Amino acid sequence: MLKVNNQTKLFAWMRWETYMKIVGVGEQLKESEERYQHLVDMLPDGLIVLLKGEIVFANRAFRSMIGASKDNDIITNHMSKFVHPDFLEQFNANINFLIREDNPSNFIYYKLLRLDLEIVEVELRAVAVKFDGMPAVQLIIHDISDQIRMEASLHEKDYMYKSLMENVVAGVFVGQKHKVVYANPYLAELYGYTEEELLTLSPFDLVSKEDIIQITNDVLDGMMNGIDQFPLKLKGTKKDGSIIYLEGNSSIIMFNGHPSLLGTLQDVTFKRDKEKTLSDSAKLYQKIIKFVPEPIMLSDQGTILYVNRLAMQVMGISDTAHIIGKSLLELIHPYGHDTLLETMENITFSDDPTPFQERVIIRPDGQHIDVELSSIRINNYLGKDVMLTVIRDLTDRKRSEELLIRSEKLSAIGQLAAGVAHEIRNPLTALKGFTQLLSAKYPETPHYFTIMANEIDRITLIVNEFMTLAKPHFTQFNYEPLEPILQSVISILETQAILLNVELKVVYDQTRPSVYGNVDQLKQVFLNIIKNALEAMPQGGVVALSVMTMEDGYVHIRIKDEGSGIPEELIKRIGEPFLTTKEKGTGLGIMISTRIIEAHKGTLQLSSAPNEGTVVEITLPVQNNHLELNL
Repeated sequence: MLKVNNQTKLFAWMRWETYMKIVGVGEQLKESEERYQHLVDMLPDGLIVLLKGEIVFANRAFRSMIGASKDNDIITNHMSKFVHPDFLEQFNANINFLIREDNPSNFIYYKLLRLDLEIVEVELRAVAVKFDGMPAVQLIIHDISDQIRMEASLHEKDYMYKSLMENVVAGVFVGQKHKVVYANPYLAELYGYTEEELLTLSPFDLVSKEDIIQITNDVLDGMMNGIDQFPLKLKGTKKDGSIIYLEGNSSIIMFNGHPSLLGTLQDVTFKRDKEKTLSDSAKLYQKIIKFVPEPIMLSDQGTILYVNRLAMQVMGISDTAHIIGKSLLELIHPYGHDTLLETMENITFSDDPTPFQERVIIRPDGQHIDVELSSIRINNYLGKDVMLTVIRDLTDRKRSEELLIRSEKLSAIGQLAAGVAHEIRNPLTALKGFTQLLSAKYPETPHYFTIMANEIDRITLIVNEFMTLAKPHFTQFNYEPLEPILQSVISILETQAILLNVELKVVYDQTRPSVYGNVDQLKQVFLNIIKNALEAMPQGGVVALSVMTMEDGYVHIRIKDEGSGIPEELIKRIGEPFLTTKEKGTGLGIMISTRIIEAHKGTLQLSSAPNEGTVVEITLPVQNNHLELNL
């Protein structure tokens, strides 16, 4: 064995340390190379190295560009395999030119071939490098196929848009800083200019000043508030000085770096003239309808378009906004809807008016009004066919018919009463006399004779009322103040009111009117009505009496009680003989009162609702509205 001294050990340790440093540097170089290789593979552009024209290195991006799946498909192949034949001849010369250039950013356009022989359009940049110590060329290849296709598409779209703008059947313009910077041929033709002439003009030469100010304000407001679209309505001046009306839409856009207005316009002069003609025609229709002395309504497929003043009165409305736009079906009572729809359908096929048909209109306050309707088709009202309906209020006619029927009933009852009363009076006189005689002869049983005498007096009262119906008193009529007449009746009934715990409230207006009539007959009416009101409240309450002179020349007397009211099924029959709600009533009081008021040229109306009391309203002509009375 060799003896190892310290010097030998030191020398061996130094050799080992030097070796380890060399190995460490190699590992660092290897790691750096691998990092470089990774970065090159991650480049979005293709990168290859050519050594004597052969590919000795290719990154992942180039493999994908050529359509290769692995390095063996590319490495050791000559670059000419991947160059399009049209560019092959000049390839070497172009590469040498790029290498000699000081600026490595220069690119040259090329076409390469993929493995599947599809063409790839690229830009090349070449740099001289060393590969394994030998001169080589590094190519950086940028695929511009998508870019070229996009440019071609943009060019195609640009051509399409330009073609569209120049051939669209609408005027198109771009305005910027009070200048027209673009106008298509259609707009120029609308104004009677060439495109070149139009672009030399100021917008003030083409559009009214007011419209330009309005558009400018719209653009500024839109930019401030984020509104980039708004409609256009313009009045323009053509080359020959004539006026043209234009309508369209516009948008705020950026053009050449400045806010601009892109707009499309259509000539609506003819449309405007036609609308004006239709509007004038409609106004003429409305003017005619307005002054026709009949309630008139226009509707389109059941929607109300117009009503005149008289129709508004019938419907009980004061503002057309409450009815315009609503359906006819909302106006007519549901039971008439079927026939109304049938009429609306038939009216479109005929020029003849429909016969008058009775309907019931429902007013906004819920009141039902009897009417009759007749409809006819009206052509070309605002450009369409509509239905004109004439409305006739049947309220007065129905009331007149009721009065006529009542008058006929009164006449028949009067004739009957005249004969019956005459025949009954004589037996009544005899009965009354014998009853008094028997009462004196048999004083021990006065109770029965008292009942008999009361019933005979009741029969006599009924006979007297019959005579009043049969033979009205033709007494003298004079102008008499109304207040004393009422006051005398109230004085008579005050005691009865106190006994029944009823308060009589009387309110007079300031006019203190006089009426033309007979005091006794009027007292009879008021006595009858107020007495009925008192008797309707056996548990007490208030009877309110008000007197008011109206502008129609009549004084209105209103008497309201707080009784139980009259059932709905009886309210329309009140006034018929022997129809009464009182236990011992005859039903003749209202009939006689109505006849007296009608003889005074007034009216008596009664309304009631269960548990809400009864209201009697009497109207009489006042002195300044003297009417000739047929007495």
